[in-house]
Amino acid sequence: MILIFPYILASVFTTVLNVIAIILLLKLAHKFQWYDDVDHRKIHEGEIPRIGGVGISISFFAAVFFMPVFLGLLSEKIIISRPIVLFWSLLLGSIIVNLVGILDDFTNLRPLYKLIGQIAATLVIIFSGNYFTSFYIPFFDITLKSNFFGQIITFIWIIGITNAINLIDGMDGFSSSITALISLIMGIAAIVSGNYMQAFILFILFGSISGFFIFNFPPAKLFMGDSGSLFIGFILACIPLYSFNGELSSYTLILGISFLIIPILDTFAAIIRRKIRGVPFHTPDMDHLHHKLLAMNISERMIIFITGTVTLIVSGTALLFVIFRSNMFIYLQLFIWILMVIIFIILSHKTKNRP
Repeated sequence: MILIFPYILASVFTTVLNVIAIILLLKLAHKFQWYDDVDHRKIHEGEIPRIGGVGISISFFAAVFFMPVFLGLLSEKIIISRPIVLFWSLLLGSIIVNLVGILDDFTNLRPLYKLIGQIAATLVIIFSGNYFTSFYIPFFDITLKSNFFGQIITFIWIIGITNAINLIDGMDGFSSSITALISLIMGIAAIVSGNYMQAFILFILFGSISGFFIFNFPPAKLFMGDSGSLFIGFILACIPLYSFNGELSSYTLILGISFLIIPILDTFAAIIRRKIRGVPFHTPDMDHLHHKLLAMNISERMIIFITGTVTLIVSGTALLFVIFRSNMFIYLQLFIWILMVIIFIILSHKTKNRP
């Protein structure tokens, strides 16, 4: 029986690290006036720092590099399937993305420069041999092997998810609550599938985001900024490539979509919306999911509860497949995808003519 205690300890340890880091960062931010810009698109008012991503990354890397040693001294029963050095590509890629985000938070990088940084980080993952190698096709019950095609899909997937998490980061506690839950459920799935070090990384990420969420819960005292959203999005996009291998490898894309369905649908809606309007994809607007729910007079805290519940349901369905390995849960996931697309369309229609 695999002990869950080390993973809980990793999360708690990382949460405490981030809380300490954020307290120090907040003092620096107020001293040097590192505040988020306020404009007509922003929901918040007042002087709020957006350097939470720095605390998330600092606590994450500190825990990743030092917790294995601490846990190894704590108990000889802890099972770690792969040494952390085998995840060098994930760590290097996330460092690149985090640095790009930090630069953007302080200097407002051009979208092209941000994209170049994301491409560099993504290529690190692909060239290290981590990409979709096969795809399960539901209904036909066949598995397609891939090589170059899988690399292309992986490239689109990582860039897309990285930016999807960035796009949903527009309301107090919204992105942090969703990504924390995704990290937790995905971490449990990694344990179930026997990928213990991957689970370790995900529980650490959960701890980092949880520490930040304490300060980001509405009304927020701190924002994660692009350094946080791009960093979290990149890791959540990449980690399934490391976690779901062996007999689960052909289901990696389906599982990844289920875990990340809310940011994926919100991003697709943004692409379609901006295509219709004839504006570049990176053009900001106030039509994201949280904007639509706010327009229906739903409070920020209730929105967090609703989207968190949906995330648990969809992610939980993916987890059930990992546990029982029954295609029934694949079809259940597909049904939920369709249901959520319908809900997005209804929301879009109901808020189309709002002021």
